[in-house]
Amino acid sequence: MKFLNPLGLLLGLLLSLIILLHFKKKQIIEKKVSNISIWDEVIKEVEGVKSRKINKYLSLILQLIVGGCIVLSFAKPLWVQDFKGEEITFAIDCSITMKSVENGKNHFQMAKEKIENYMEELEDEKRINMVLCKNSSSIYLKDAKKEEVKKAMDRLSCSNEGLNIDYLREILKSLPGEKIIVTDKDISLGSHRIKVGNQFENVGIIHANYDYYTDTILCRIKNYGKSKKEVFVGLYDDQKRDLKRISLDSKEEMDISFQGLEDHKKWTLRIENEDLLKEDNIFTVNLGEDHKRQVLFIGENLFLEKALLSIPFIHVEKERNKEPINKRYDLYIVEKEEGAQKLPKDANIWYINPGIAQVDGKMKVAAMMKAIDSPFSKDLDMTKVYTKPISYLKDQEGYRTILQANGKPIMIYGKEKMQKRIYTSIDFNKTNLVMMPDFPIFIENIMNWFFDGGKINVSNNPPEKLVVGEMKNIEEPKEIKKILEKDFTIILAALALLFMVIEWEVYKRAA
Repeated sequence: MKFLNPLGLLLGLLLSLIILLHFKKKQIIEKKVSNISIWDEVIKEVEGVKSRKINKYLSLILQLIVGGCIVLSFAKPLWVQDFKGEEITFAIDCSITMKSVENGKNHFQMAKEKIENYMEELEDEKRINMVLCKNSSSIYLKDAKKEEVKKAMDRLSCSNEGLNIDYLREILKSLPGEKIIVTDKDISLGSHRIKVGNQFENVGIIHANYDYYTDTILCRIKNYGKSKKEVFVGLYDDQKRDLKRISLDSKEEMDISFQGLEDHKKWTLRIENEDLLKEDNIFTVNLGEDHKRQVLFIGENLFLEKALLSIPFIHVEKERNKEPINKRYDLYIVEKEEGAQKLPKDANIWYINPGIAQVDGKMKVAAMMKAIDSPFSKDLDMTKVYTKPISYLKDQEGYRTILQANGKPIMIYGKEKMQKRIYTSIDFNKTNLVMMPDFPIFIENIMNWFFDGGKINVSNNPPEKLVVGEMKNIEEPKEIKKILEKDFTIILAALALLFMVIEWEVYKRAA
């Protein structure tokens, strides 16, 4: 047991006033009576003195109990579980919602204080790990001592990223001992969880895009809270250009649009309402070549190049004379798999004509292509598309089919270590797909998948999803631990009210 506000115990000194007032000597007043019959009333009064004296002492005890409960509630007593084992891991949420401010303090600061409070209960020889939880979670400290952790936490700051549960789960699995997640979200991975902050009453911008075809900014607003809200959204360049009002029910999302924007290269969307989290109230939309999605094409294919160049929200470059790639790109399109060896390991890649490891035989004669129902081929007419003999692709775990021929895949998509990949064995010089009116749309759908529909490359904007990934336990359900702490403040306040009622009844009898 410990106290979050130990100075509150000083209020216990005031309890002495209750005792002093109770034992204050009553002043005796002499009065003459005109009738001896009044003594009959006095005798009756004397008979009840003994019981009233007992009630007064009981009243004093109850008053001290009430005062004691109030004093303890101000001191905020907290029970903390005792941890066993030599190693413990604290996973602190560093995602964007931890910047929410309540009562002048943000959730991230609350989380650091919680960890410091728990560390005080740990033995000095306990080894401590610390994990930073965000979109790309990482191990910040390993096998550290308490003093090392305290110094390291002073340097920590919050990010503007969402929380990726899949990354976090894999990291926690790799660490032994007790694991504690400190967060403001209702998540459970089979570890202990410490919740900071109250209900997330917030409205935020979760997505915004510029449509080059219609010269329109499309913006999506979400109400994360439990109550209906009236929201004002402004559009700014160097000054306010437009203002719209919308009404959002609890958990509702709504799209709004602003038009006539091509004269300016930078626009800012801003929610005018004040709420817990200000970081998702602003979204910047930058226009121009520098802010388009950057794509590097390594290879030679005239049909694909023209389709890519027709897409207005990407900027396409070609590798020149096999020079070193010094620039970072959002997507790499590689005509031969060996060309990917010099690319970053965490890159998004579209492989055309992949290596032997992905091939599963070759068709002998030309075959019709079939589009599998997916975001890539939605509303496209692929019924008359064929290909000359090409290789089939192997079915890979975690991948899905986009196109197939003779019932076998020839184009698949999926993720490898959270990076997006597409493999295709289609030779664009041996198919009539490139001659179809829907071919540019098909390629644009592929770009939309790689970029999650985000056509603008801007940093520091709020994430579209605050939490991504699948909520699965890192341990068996029977091993899920209970919450680590018990705050007795509310219980003490309730006890104080209960004893006040009892004391009032005793006081009436003693009067």
